[in-house]
Amino acid sequence: MRSALFLIKISAMRFKTGAAPPIIMAKRVLIILRRLNIGGIQTQTALLAGEFLRKGCSVTVLVQKKEHSGRLAVKLPEGCEVYCRDFDRASKLSPLSGLARLLLAPFSTLLLGKVGNTFVPGCFISSLTEKFIGRLEKEKGSFDLILIRGEGAIEPLWGLRHKNLWNVVEGAVPDFSRNRFTRRFAGLIFGGKNIVCVSGGETETLRSALSKTGVRPARIETILNFISPDYVKERSLEDLPDLPEPGYLVTVGRLSPIKNQQLSIRALTHLPESVRLVLVGDGSSRAELESLAESLGVRSRCFFVGNQANPYPYIRRAAMLVHTSRHEAFGMVIAEALVLGKPLAVTRATGGICTILRGPLQHSVTEPDEYALAKRISEVLESGETPDTSVLADFSADNTAGRFLELSE
Repeated sequence: MRSALFLIKISAMRFKTGAAPPIIMAKRVLIILRRLNIGGIQTQTALLAGEFLRKGCSVTVLVQKKEHSGRLAVKLPEGCEVYCRDFDRASKLSPLSGLARLLLAPFSTLLLGKVGNTFVPGCFISSLTEKFIGRLEKEKGSFDLILIRGEGAIEPLWGLRHKNLWNVVEGAVPDFSRNRFTRRFAGLIFGGKNIVCVSGGETETLRSALSKTGVRPARIETILNFISPDYVKERSLEDLPDLPEPGYLVTVGRLSPIKNQQLSIRALTHLPESVRLVLVGDGSSRAELESLAESLGVRSRCFFVGNQANPYPYIRRAAMLVHTSRHEAFGMVIAEALVLGKPLAVTRATGGICTILRGPLQHSVTEPDEYALAKRISEVLESGETPDTSVLADFSADNTAGRFLELSE
């Protein structure tokens, strides 16, 4: 009898063991960014979302600002759930929060200066965003990982709290050491928070900036951006109308003081008249840069082509990439130019360009001076240099997505 009971128990155990394996729930990931316009952060977000999907994750993207066209300039992969919620505008239109913002803004500017222009709006934007996330979680389950990506997205959400939240820093860090109020504001943005930097150089820049304020994040991790060579090469073959004749210098990026394109234009004055410069991008400095080119007598050699949803054909047809930014968290366009086999002239900057331009690529870096830049450009054009691209193997999609998902464990 006892033997029979023992056999029955063993059979039951075998039955349980042979049952269907337990269901493993897919990780839920939320990515928040300010805009889905044309730019490195936006492209990297779309590619990263695709990697998360390939790893079986559920991906939601929350965009804080709509484009003027009402459409998203960067296409997200199929399977992403996308929401556009302008909580900044919503809080302005609300009678209570709109009045509070109007009354408190002058005091915020007085005490915090320019770095604090998101303090008052952030009170309301953070609250509305937190409620929105709460509704999504109630309907579809908790998020295992929330990433706020990039400059302009992190600061207005200084009041957002979630146990699985990570701020991804990929831009210049403002100087918060001005006074005790700005230091307190730095504490609200970074203090006790989980931070990811997209390069070792950016991590050092952030640590240096925060050391002047006494602010301590909970954790700081470095997770490199990744490159998708197939994506870049495939899109570079697109036949765009009105592409310039091949062989020019190209610079790609927002036309703004921090990108410092005026240096490229000044360097052009020290190069043969046959050398042309194509500027891909738009921004607040465009009129000033066009005026500078006119005053220096090189306007006919400068081609301002504006924002391009696909900048890669312009890079493919160029003789080389010229990059003069004062700060780069990583320098995506530098890596993308290497994918297309383009030599580089890059001026020294804070942040993470050294993550890419190391070893045999170090000679691509010059001092931020028009004469040094012109000299480097001349060397490349005369020698027909082919860059060493072995460094690109370090920036794999699988590794980057895997590291992010490890944060949720």
